Amino acid sequence: MDGLENFIPGLRIRKAAYTRVEGNAPWGLDLNAYPHTKFGIVTEGCCYIDIKGGAQPVKLVRGSCYLLPRGNVFRVRHAADGDTVKFEETIKQLEGRTLRCGSDGERTTVIGGQFIFADDRYPLVLDLLPPLICFNVNEQELAALQSTLQLLEKEITSPAPGTATMLDSLADIFFIQTLRAYLLDDNTRNTGWTGVLSDERLGKAIRLIHAQSEKPWTIVSLADHVGMSRSAFTARFKDKLGIAPIAYLTRHRMQLAQELLRRPAAIGIAQVAAKVGYESEAAFNKAFKRETGMPPALWRAQRC
Repeated sequence: MDGLENFIPGLRIRKAAYTRVEGNAPWGLDLNAYPHTKFGIVTEGCCYIDIKGGAQPVKLVRGSCYLLPRGNVFRVRHAADGDTVKFEETIKQLEGRTLRCGSDGERTTVIGGQFIFADDRYPLVLDLLPPLICFNVNEQELAALQSTLQLLEKEITSPAPGTATMLDSLADIFFIQTLRAYLLDDNTRNTGWTGVLSDERLGKAIRLIHAQSEKPWTIVSLADHVGMSRSAFTARFKDKLGIAPIAYLTRHRMQLAQELLRRPAAIGIAQVAAKVGYESEAAFNKAFKRETGMPPALWRAQRC
């Protein structure tokens, strides 16, 4: 868990949207890609989940959770080789937040949905996680997750003064509950995000990048801060994260820049550039256009 607190400020959840799926075998759903994090909790029965182009389907039972940090296309169904229908085609069958599907066989209940972030897409830090994460929670953790969802539903169905604030806070809490359950699972200790954060030197480098993005970091300065040679640091970073340190720093800065550009135009492009670590507006413009395909002024004009 060391280091999680450094990333929470960047994981700004706007809301959690969810659906309760009650499937009686045979049943199966095929869900489209979405630029936010998808989640699910099995509260009854069992089912199988897999992503497009991924490994073999994974069996989920009561207490199993799944996260798709980058919102990949995926299938969930009663059997590993079962047929599926497009989730979008079943929307008309929704009764409130409940979708009943399938036939008259054994029942499985899955609470699934999306964590919708404040920005256009999932935060860059979630690139540290695998595309599909499956893990188990104990009965106490399962009860806590269900309780938060029940509070969310109560606020949605019976709005009162302060409901908007409550929904934002509960969505944050639910996401952190889910993420914490994953990080505490024994099977994830040395992989993905957990593995990076538990690596003393890489974890320190990531925390420096996130906490002090405005500093003029170089490969040499980052390597010096974590007590490694430039070549060893670069190789280790790329091996664990699949991306070079400066490329990661640049992508993180561009996400911060996009957040700043959404604010009132009183903050100029030069100020945004300085806040994300660029000494000149020209260098920032070049980096921003390379990352997004358009200069920051045009990007802002299209979104504000």
